[in-house]
Amino acid sequence: MSKPIIIRYDGNNIKQSSITSSFVKSIQLCEKKQLIIIVSSITSLENKIEEGIKAMCLFNCDIDLFTGKIQDEINQIKTQYNLKSSDFQSLTDKLNILLEGIHLTGDFSRSLKDQVLSYAEKITSSLFVSILTKKGVPANLILPENIGLTVTEEYGNASILTEESKDSVISNIKDQISVIPGSYGINKKGKISITGYRSADYTAAALSSIFDADCMEIWQTGDPFKSADSQYVKDSSFIRDLSYDEASELSYFNSGIYPRMVEPLMLKHIPVFIYDIENGKKELRTKINSNIVVAPKIIKSVVCSDDIAVMNLNGPGVGFKPGILAKVTGAFNRQHLNIRSVITAQTSINIIINKKDIPEVKQIIKELDLKSVRQTEITENVSLIAVVGQGMQSSHGISAQLFTAIAKIKINVLLSGSGASNLVSYLIVNEKDKIKAIREIHKVFLEPETKNNNE
Repeated sequence: MSKPIIIRYDGNNIKQSSITSSFVKSIQLCEKKQLIIIVSSITSLENKIEEGIKAMCLFNCDIDLFTGKIQDEINQIKTQYNLKSSDFQSLTDKLNILLEGIHLTGDFSRSLKDQVLSYAEKITSSLFVSILTKKGVPANLILPENIGLTVTEEYGNASILTEESKDSVISNIKDQISVIPGSYGINKKGKISITGYRSADYTAAALSSIFDADCMEIWQTGDPFKSADSQYVKDSSFIRDLSYDEASELSYFNSGIYPRMVEPLMLKHIPVFIYDIENGKKELRTKINSNIVVAPKIIKSVVCSDDIAVMNLNGPGVGFKPGILAKVTGAFNRQHLNIRSVITAQTSINIIINKKDIPEVKQIIKELDLKSVRQTEITENVSLIAVVGQGMQSSHGISAQLFTAIAKIKINVLLSGSGASNLVSYLIVNEKDKIKAIREIHKVFLEPETKNNNE
């Protein structure tokens, strides 16, 4: 048998019968080829399970209420496709036992949380296997823990150990169509470790590397890589070619692709093909590989995130005094909090954080008691805009055009960062100015000259 085709499939598509039918028609065209399909969870199911974990820590919570909500999510799919409960009931029963255990103790470890969360993808994948089989496409559910997909012990953010996994994975995946839950593996302690939030892309990439696949395919609907988000720029276009680095940078601003996806692919130069599926056909949207295709105006996309806040540490010489930033980053690391970026000056250290982490960040700064810091401020209601394209810093005049475009529409840039990478510049603006800024940047760099001249 030739090399398998590695496909990452979004579990949310299961809720749409027309997309599922198109998927089935497409894989029927892959007759006699080995398919390995890595499935992400149904988001609403994953959210219900996470809500259940939090609720189970409260002794006075109604356990039946939360397990009932989870079951309702499953029943919707069961009813939609007329599936038999026996095909996936054992997984649901095991999940309920784990939730009941958390409820009895009122506490849980990070490793237990990973084990419970893995059931979102296990159940989604089991449902998907039942759907495919019912539609005449025999498929088998294969769990990562049963094939030796080995990961590190970093619960919630584990790395896949491809070399350690290779022999076991290859020897245990033999079926013509295998469906694998995508965001976790088994560590050397024999426990489940999640590789990241909705990281099925990363698992698919690791399997592509293990099997030396000719390519990796992502089948989905939507627009993960466009010149701008369609809700802000209606006539934005799909980006045809991206380098690994460009795709990784853009994925931080788009939940459709996991940022670490490219890691297992780069060394072997395995390309990624992203397809839309509709009416039983695959349509290529974006190709990702090691080739660098420079856009005519350098910039390929302008994207944004509202899930940030800026922490300012102000004081004379804070940017010069050694140790301040080290103390802060060390404290963040101990609490497993992510720093998005750091922009410094002599009198201010500006740390971009995730908005959801604000309460923990405030507590950390309070406990550190930084003597040289006169004032600490956290600014919310801001947006991080990223302008992405290979050659940003090496091409003369790009930064000047960028800031001229923003100044022209009278938007104040609160912070900016460029120079650290040749493919991205960052701007932080007030959230209310975000859409206006994105549209102007898109107009200047990504729309045809004829259109700009006519306006």
